[in-house]
Amino acid sequence: MIVVIFIVICFICVYLKIEAEEAEERKKIEAERRRKQEELYGEVIEFLELKNLEEDLKEVDDYVIVKSGRALENYDFLKYIKEKDNFDTIKNIVEKRKKIKMIIQDFLKNNKFCDREQYSFVSTELKNYLKNADGYKIIVKYVTSAGNYKEGVKRWLSEDDIVEIESHPEWLMTKAEYKNFLKEKVENKKNEFCDRINKLIDFAYDTKYDLIVKKRAKSIDELVQRLFDSTVNKIQKIKEIDCAEWSVIDGYISNIESQIYKIIEDDKKISSYYESDEFKKIKETCNALNLSRKEFNEYIEEKTESISKLFGTRVVRNETQNSDSYNYIRAYKKSITPFTAEVSANVFSSAENNPIKYIIKYFYPNKSQYKEHAQKLRTLLEELETLKEAKTIIQNYKMDYNKYIKNVPEYVLKDDEDGFYSRLGLATIDEAILNVEYKFVYTSNGGMAQRSFTIPMNEDNIIELINALESKLSKAALAKEQRAMMTAKLRKFIKKRDNFTCCRCNNSVFKEPNLLLEIDHIIPIAKGGLTKVDNLQTLCWKCNRSKGAKLIS
Repeated sequence: MIVVIFIVICFICVYLKIEAEEAEERKKIEAERRRKQEELYGEVIEFLELKNLEEDLKEVDDYVIVKSGRALENYDFLKYIKEKDNFDTIKNIVEKRKKIKMIIQDFLKNNKFCDREQYSFVSTELKNYLKNADGYKIIVKYVTSAGNYKEGVKRWLSEDDIVEIESHPEWLMTKAEYKNFLKEKVENKKNEFCDRINKLIDFAYDTKYDLIVKKRAKSIDELVQRLFDSTVNKIQKIKEIDCAEWSVIDGYISNIESQIYKIIEDDKKISSYYESDEFKKIKETCNALNLSRKEFNEYIEEKTESISKLFGTRVVRNETQNSDSYNYIRAYKKSITPFTAEVSANVFSSAENNPIKYIIKYFYPNKSQYKEHAQKLRTLLEELETLKEAKTIIQNYKMDYNKYIKNVPEYVLKDDEDGFYSRLGLATIDEAILNVEYKFVYTSNGGMAQRSFTIPMNEDNIIELINALESKLSKAALAKEQRAMMTAKLRKFIKKRDNFTCCRCNNSVFKEPNLLLEIDHIIPIAKGGLTKVDNLQTLCWKCNRSKGAKLIS
């Protein structure tokens, strides 16, 4: 046994020695490879006479510190050149880099080193340097009053920019000289473009409320907002009449204009179809189905209309925001997400970290109504689940309509399916109702940057919001409000317990597969009933609708 152990130990020692020798050999090979790479790289650099390549093609040429976020946004190369008085220096650096770039590019096309073993390393290194061979680059940083550095903004001055600056020496004049110089030449151009934007705004505003497909009004709002964001500030910042930016803005306005006109034309096609004899015939043939489901449709409409009343305060902004200091652009009233809060950068960051707290702050500001809001949110849990189930039933009902539907244009069902079935008389449930969300938006000064995030009102978030509201109640009020939540899991349990059968009329999903079942409080909450198993029963929608908040034995 000892001999065996000795042999094993010897074997291990030999193995480890071999491993160590191989590792050492690999190190030597790697070191030799690196030495050859550096040796070849040195030969190439010497051949190209580019001994200061790292300094000549550095990634950043200068750093500038500003004292405010607005200064950071507005800082450009003209300001930099005026402050540093270094235009000639920048020009020489850019010209030198252009020559270096040509030398490297010509070398990489064909050279005597390409057959050398480590040439791929040299080629890669040179290509990496080429990334920094264009223009002059600075990083502008903003230092807060507390001495903290905000994320820097990179500014890049290209060769074309230098040529343009040279052809416009007035750009480097004093502010007063520059302002007077620009005023006469630029003012008319600005007015021309702003008038064009205003006409498009008026057209969009006058037509969006007549759209058949209502969700398209939101698309028009978004296009107009993009028009603001991408043109107004740029128009203000253009500094001379021949600037290429005019062409860019012209193209952008034309693009937005064509998209708005297309939305309206597509909507007119759908509107024309709904006025056609073909649709009238389909509607007439579906009349019997409509009559049989009239009461169900009315019930669904009642449910959908009541949902919005169960949320907090709607924060609504009626007009677009823009930094048009000259007041050339008219305000544009737009439809926005009902539960959107426009906040500062500090509030935005805090809300991201603690969304429920800031939902309460901005959408539930009245502390005296916390108890009422908590109860409404409990009801909301139930109503959302009911509507989700109703949506499935409505999808099934659509199958009944399909046998009457013939030759419907594809674009109608693609772009306005809910509108189509709604006009036939079938209740529809907008996804926006089932997917309500609170939204926080931060827009930087000047509107050049916008950030947003949303908190969906799913079951978990609603429960967390309820708990947060109730935690702020007094102990006496809290004791009265403590009760179980009507969760999806509890709803399923009660339905299964009652064998998916209405406890009043005994109708069931076995008799009527598309039966909408709801969970009812036997003793209504309004009369002190609690959400607990022995106070819950399954009712069909008809029985639940007739019972309401009544106490029925």
